[in-house]
Amino acid sequence: IPPILWFIIKPVSKLGSILLGRGLRRWLKSPANLHRKQATIEHFRNRKKYYILGISGLGAGCYGYYTSHLEIAPITHRKRFILFNSDHLKEIEEFEKKNILESCKDKVLAPDHKYTKHALRIANRLFAANMHLKEVKDIKWKLTVIESDIVNACAFPNGDVFVFTGLMDFVKNDDELAFIIAHEMSHSILQHGAEQMSHSRIIDVISIALSLLIWSLVPTDASSILVEKIAENMQDYFFSLPYGRILEKEADIVGMILSARACFDVRYSSFFWKRMNEQSKEDQVPEFLSTHPSNVNRAQDLEDFLPQALKIRDECKCYRLPENMNIPKSFMSAKISN
Repeated sequence: IPPILWFIIKPVSKLGSILLGRGLRRWLKSPANLHRKQATIEHFRNRKKYYILGISGLGAGCYGYYTSHLEIAPITHRKRFILFNSDHLKEIEEFEKKNILESCKDKVLAPDHKYTKHALRIANRLFAANMHLKEVKDIKWKLTVIESDIVNACAFPNGDVFVFTGLMDFVKNDDELAFIIAHEMSHSILQHGAEQMSHSRIIDVISIALSLLIWSLVPTDASSILVEKIAENMQDYFFSLPYGRILEKEADIVGMILSARACFDVRYSSFFWKRMNEQSKEDQVPEFLSTHPSNVNRAQDLEDFLPQALKIRDECKCYRLPENMNIPKSFMSAKISN
């Protein structure tokens, strides 16, 4: 089912599972159906071998379907489930891009604007240094700079990269900006949008089946609503949100690799997240409630990967990095006070 169509089918299927489960619960509780219930139980008991065989076959089919859609992620070589590709997400992608451009239509900076020229110079350096990767070469990259206080950037699978001037004002040097642009490039290269949508589809199917089970077995409507709400929260905490954090961490690591190949000073990547942590301490939510790792953990993960990134940088015969880094004073003062 195409992703855009699933947005309609999903709520209909969910409602259908609730109504069917509610009907089964009433049927099971009704004394008038006692004889039919006993006959049904006897039917399953006499043919349990066939039902076990059928359920086993269904399970084997689902497992085969899952394994047949496993792919190896480029660069990190991580196994992941991909049900869709970038072409399947074009309608959603175009809708999201249209929303961004319409909301910021008067704030898109011209190609000859200093901010655009600055960001484009860094992006072109990243593109050129990583063009040996098929995933980079096959994408038609396009960079747009939008005047906004938002400290962020985003990218789409087709190579459209949006950078907000708030991010360019926040970074302390080209190395930090290069890392963030490379991070967004990584989402496109790794097809994280398609992977996230594929993972969500599995969660949706499980959720629909779980609704049927809950509304069939939980004794009242009120308790069914409560149990289903708890189940949905548990799915978010244990499956959806952690998966988003995995993808963000992977994009950080791959972004660091892309930056290293372009001879940027990758040591600044962790400082960016440390400064982000200083600025947004009051607004941060606990990591387990977020699709993104905490700023502190992101900085630590990048520091852990730094020796490998520096090795990649050396292999690319980049210029030698100075031992003394130009660390922002705000970070130094915060470090001393801690």
